[in-house]
Amino acid sequence: MLTTLLAPHGATGVKKPIIEVIGEESTVDEEEEEFDWMYEQALPDENIVTAGHKYGFGNNTTGVFTSLQSELKGVVDVDDPDNKSVSHRREERITQELSLFDEDHYLADYFDVDTAQQCVEFIPEFYSITSDEVELSYQEKEDMLKLPRKDHLLDKGTKSMVYLGLADILYAWCFNHRVTLGENCVESAWNIAKLSSTLSWLDSFTHLKDVAISSVRRSLAFPLVRNWQLSQEVLKDTAQILTLGRKKVLQCLLEIQRFFNLSEPRYLLNQLYITDYCVWVQKVKDNKLISLADSLKKLKVTKSDMCLDLEDLEAAAHLVLEEEEENVLSPEENINNVVTDLSGLTIIENGAALGENDNEEAVVEDAVITSTREGLSHLSDSDSSSSESDSEDDSDEESDSSDSSDDDSSDDDDSEREDSSSDSSELDSDDDTLSENDEE
Repeated sequence: MLTTLLAPHGATGVKKPIIEVIGEESTVDEEEEEFDWMYEQALPDENIVTAGHKYGFGNNTTGVFTSLQSELKGVVDVDDPDNKSVSHRREERITQELSLFDEDHYLADYFDVDTAQQCVEFIPEFYSITSDEVELSYQEKEDMLKLPRKDHLLDKGTKSMVYLGLADILYAWCFNHRVTLGENCVESAWNIAKLSSTLSWLDSFTHLKDVAISSVRRSLAFPLVRNWQLSQEVLKDTAQILTLGRKKVLQCLLEIQRFFNLSEPRYLLNQLYITDYCVWVQKVKDNKLISLADSLKKLKVTKSDMCLDLEDLEAAAHLVLEEEEENVLSPEENINNVVTDLSGLTIIENGAALGENDNEEAVVEDAVITSTREGLSHLSDSDSSSSESDSEDDSDEESDSSDSSDDDSSDDDDSEREDSSSDSSELDSDDDTLSENDEE
């Protein structure tokens, strides 16, 4: 019974709705309805008394996290979602985004262009293909076979909410795809789950601009690279994915599903949203996705929409940099300033210096002294040159005299040596004579 002992207590998955349509073919055709994505849609009313607060795909799930409290923190950011309405969750989400925005991190990526430039200049592969050229891989076909076969009964208001939630999730996928340069990493599941308000806060949208504002603001508050231009490029990527139709959208959703299956406990997000999106999007007509993409391309999101005071923050940072640049001079400027200061100074007799604003009489006197010194310096130069020539003549004469004196001294030394030798011989002869007399 080891398996029983290792099984977690309580529910381990999402309880599915009691009623759903199951069959070989769809029993409900998608209504030919036109959506005005710029017009705010109304969410269906919640029957809190009988059903509680709902979330998940089409807001068809409730009570999941009541029995999965241990899994809550690792999946979503909202606390106790079963007892909070959609509007309450949205208010808390916006408050968190504003409070966790890091000005220093944003400015660092704003001025350090190299950090985000590679991601901004990256061109994803889906820009070079058409909708007819999208092909599903063997792995993707295998994943599709594992999907449940069912239809979703959605009214018009719920359909609009589901489309907007799809745009929110695709933005998160596009951001991860761009910052990883098309090469997914171990943080890909976190990137997608964190950037999507639908996945991290179980939020529901009623207006396309709200989707864009939320997505861009979260991209400036949470990921490693936080750059305004990068966030704008991801909006374009999202529109491009929608333009390629349901097959490309399905590829992105299947990849997200694989990420979450390998990242516990985010597999719950598959049960709440991604799996149902994978089933539903296969029956969506491409013209609906293209219509959503066209509206997203026309949408303008400004920095003021973020409510983060980005423009004031950037302007203040530029002022600080300009002040620092003014205070810090280049070596050439320092040399020029030194030369300019020295040109206004005059050396006087005691080594002091007078500025240009000192007494004019002192300046005139210094000028006279300076000119007099220059005249004296010329005279001293001529005297020194003549004295040098005289000294050279004297040195020649002295050398000659020294040579002659050396010759005389050498002669004297020879004569003295001869005299001393003669004297010594005479002394020797006298000694011999004395010795002979003594012997006699």
